[in-house]
Amino acid sequence: EAFAARTGERPKVFLANMGPIPQHKARADFSTGFLQVGGFEIITNNGFDTPEAAAQAAIDSGAPIVVICSTDPTYPEYVPPITEKIKAAKPNTIVLLAGYPADQIDAHKASGVDDFIHIRADVYQMMKTLQDKLNVA
Repeated sequence: EAFAARTGERPKVFLANMGPIPQHKARADFSTGFLQVGGFEIITNNGFDTPEAAAQAAIDSGAPIVVICSTDPTYPEYVPPITEKIKAAKPNTIVLLAGYPADQIDAHKASGVDDFIHIRADVYQMMKTLQDKLNVA
């Protein structure tokens, strides 16, 4: 609330929903609920056909946080080009991945993913970390 009073808006999160709605909806809905608890405004969409389109929309949104939402099997194809384009344009953008594909964690971190939103994540700690990074608290 203090951030909103100071800036006139709540901190924004862009959901980079990939593919058709059934492919990303569960994780997009989970991510929305997860982040709204921390006072974040969620920018959502019906999904993108290409990683390039998702990354450009994320950049154009001006949101300091981007959450990539899809399925574990599609992440190796989507995550590297999305994170590469976002980090090249706006290096301080926080990129989160919806889910925790255990066998892909190291590869996603290497490609620029900062953290993961999943059912076993510590919501309080994640909100504190994100708010601290954005100087919200």
